[in-house]
Amino acid sequence: LLGGRKRVTLSIDTKLEILKKLDSGVTLSNIAVEYGIGKSTITDIRKSQEKIKQFAKEAKDNGTVKSRCIVRKAADDAFDKAMHLWFAQERSKGTPISGVMVTEKAKLLYREMYPDKGENHFKASTGWLCRFKNRHGIRQLRMQEEFLTTDWNAAGVFKNIFKSFIEQHELTRDQVFNCDETGLYWHLLPNKILADSSEKQAKNFKSSKDRVTLMATANASGDFRLPLVFIHKSAKPRCFANVTMSALPVHYYSQRCPWMDKGIFSDWFFKHFVPLVKDYLTSKSLPIRAVLLMDNAPSHPAIENLLTEDGSIRCLFLPRNITSFIQPMDRSVLENMKCRYKRNLLQRLLLGSMQFESYTDFCKQLTIKDAVYMCAESWNEISSESLRRSWNALWQCIDNTEPDNLENNDQMEINQLDFSEVRQLLDITMEEQEEWLNADKHENGHPILSDHEIIELVRETAQPDSDSDKEGENPKKIPHMQAEECFTACLQWLEQQPEATPINLMMLHKLRTLAAKKLVSNLKQSIIKDFFKST
Repeated sequence: LLGGRKRVTLSIDTKLEILKKLDSGVTLSNIAVEYGIGKSTITDIRKSQEKIKQFAKEAKDNGTVKSRCIVRKAADDAFDKAMHLWFAQERSKGTPISGVMVTEKAKLLYREMYPDKGENHFKASTGWLCRFKNRHGIRQLRMQEEFLTTDWNAAGVFKNIFKSFIEQHELTRDQVFNCDETGLYWHLLPNKILADSSEKQAKNFKSSKDRVTLMATANASGDFRLPLVFIHKSAKPRCFANVTMSALPVHYYSQRCPWMDKGIFSDWFFKHFVPLVKDYLTSKSLPIRAVLLMDNAPSHPAIENLLTEDGSIRCLFLPRNITSFIQPMDRSVLENMKCRYKRNLLQRLLLGSMQFESYTDFCKQLTIKDAVYMCAESWNEISSESLRRSWNALWQCIDNTEPDNLENNDQMEINQLDFSEVRQLLDITMEEQEEWLNADKHENGHPILSDHEIIELVRETAQPDSDSDKEGENPKKIPHMQAEECFTACLQWLEQQPEATPINLMMLHKLRTLAAKKLVSNLKQSIIKDFFKST
């Protein structure tokens, strides 16, 4: 080579380091000396930085960043994604997979994806299998049959592992967290309501089953719950015009298919979970150590990629075969939250019944912003005691106590929810109510897709719909003067109510003051502009 310099092959991980140094202001000359490469190589890396970063982001969850050197995708990227989605889905179910199984499945899936091509067009050779494994960090395919029987004996094995982990890291209930996802049909009403209003049943109102994915997270003491993760198909619907998204009472994410995925989970973990947990532990004067328990789903990254740099906050997978037994958020907490949401939905319908021509008119005017606030309200309504009690099945191995009648405790708060008044007013039976409440009971945070659905998913290239609330115009921006007048009226109204509390009154007073300050500031700016126009 020119100048006697040896050829240096840089991994993706090293290229990311170089890009960080370039961003921090380190000169090309210093980087060239440090890594033994030419300035032209560094320039090429900088030109390709978006491609490198995107590749690294996709590869991170597979643990392949450090070992890869070339940013190279499969020759047929859509087919490669389809195969990897099938593989991840099968592993999430605990299916043992061998190399032969992968190649045979690849042939079948390829023929279904490309029926016009001949059978010999794709042979799923040994070379293809090796490249597939390398691309996705699959270290071994020949796996032993897993124990999939769901019983308390398997749960007992994990409890011993969990107890050792808690003792080793000296964790308290405040430092142990659990998260879980569920799907919600956010404006689905009972079929009886639609039928009674001559809406031809729900089949002509398909949008009523639009779903969102929610993820709830809380600690074992029940003392701290994080805002819900809320995943919808629209990046910024019209109802969010002029809304400060970071101020919403949930962590809002969007993608075309509103399910949890590795990218969203990683972003939430590092941008929200870690900072919020650190602030909470600091407020409690506790050591900055915590663990997040979660199920081993294909939508969750590898746990080695969910770790703070100092290792103080980490994750731990629950075994697949016992998750339903001991996962705290799955022990009726999510069901409790969704029942509360649906009760609040019906109450909102009744309160606004005079404003709508029909029930479907109500659903059409109900926006995703309304759902955000109702979900947050429903999550906050769940008592701390209920959250703490949901850990009984798992935490008994720590404090050596026997859990008291778990099933009754888990259902306690749900049974206390009173639907009788709204059921009577809307003329729906108990059976119709139960059918409606259970419509999305088994909706998970990630889908189990058929081969056809996998193919349709990877072929779809449309971006998230940013205009899903197409009925109506964009919400107008509220003038400061109008806000100040409204807060003044609300403050006077609340002062006259027996439900008034000092906290609520002070909150309204602060909001009125904020609106007044903005009004004065706006007036000052207008006066200055008018002054300059006149001179």
